Amino acid sequence: MLTIYPPREELADLLVTGPFADALRVAIQVRGLSLERLQHRLKTRGAPISVTALSYWQSGRRRPERPESLMALAHLEDVLGLPPAALSRLLGPPRPRGRSRRREQSARAPWDGSGLVLTAQHDRVDVAPCGGVRGIRSRQVMQARGANVDRWILCQETGSAQPALTAVRSCRVGRIARERTNGVLVAEMLFDEPISTGESIAIEYELIYPHPTAEHTHFRRFGERVHDYVLEIKFQDSPASCEQFASGPAGTEMPGGARPAPVDEGGYAHAAALDFGPGLYGMRWTVAANAPGSSTQGK
Repeated sequence: MLTIYPPREELADLLVTGPFADALRVAIQVRGLSLERLQHRLKTRGAPISVTALSYWQSGRRRPERPESLMALAHLEDVLGLPPAALSRLLGPPRPRGRSRRREQSARAPWDGSGLVLTAQHDRVDVAPCGGVRGIRSRQVMQARGANVDRWILCQETGSAQPALTAVRSCRVGRIARERTNGVLVAEMLFDEPISTGESIAIEYELIYPHPTAEHTHFRRFGERVHDYVLEIKFQDSPASCEQFASGPAGTEMPGGARPAPVDEGGYAHAAALDFGPGLYGMRWTVAANAPGSSTQGK
């Protein structure tokens, strides 16, 4: 059961579990803007919306459905410092007279609502002989856009497994929430010391799965451009094939986005992207037919 936390901590949970109205209301509290100020900012972006409509949205009396309302909601997410679709994904299935919207089933790259920019990320993935992922060690470099920033909100797709999360460097694990239906983990990564505007911090953390996953892939979704992303895969046994891939924000694979990734004699493969995003970047592999547990091999 989730405990009710102060707004900033509560927001991480609500963006996973919903409902839409509660997530919007707490996001507004965290941002510290009045409805009138929000209306003004949306109007300057060419997305006029009434204060009454905003009030109805956060109270649950109404929800955005018309095209112009959905456009305003997309701008509202940006004004509130949220990643793309953070609120719209909570709207649920369309009403009979409404639009068609697919709920996102994959989490985006880690994000925060407290004024941090992800500038670089390095993931090292440990793969079992069967081809499933056993663990992920991540290093993130972030820069503060505000004063006294003391945490990063990790939002990670984990699938049906429930990995153990461990802080490795310059942070500690705070509260954790798990959304089991779509396999999303949300956790506070609390910094050893707060940082101020313009300062950077590098943190490391590790996810260890109790059993190798069924998926034979690892990727990150970036809602904003990231300067440097490095993905390193460590295989126990050489895979039958391995390739890197990339896609744009709409999910379409980029030209030249899929290409073979060589595996060296030590069992390592890597891919690197500079100034990438928004979009998805990752690697996928297949195991040999005689590999242990190959009957569970993913596509």
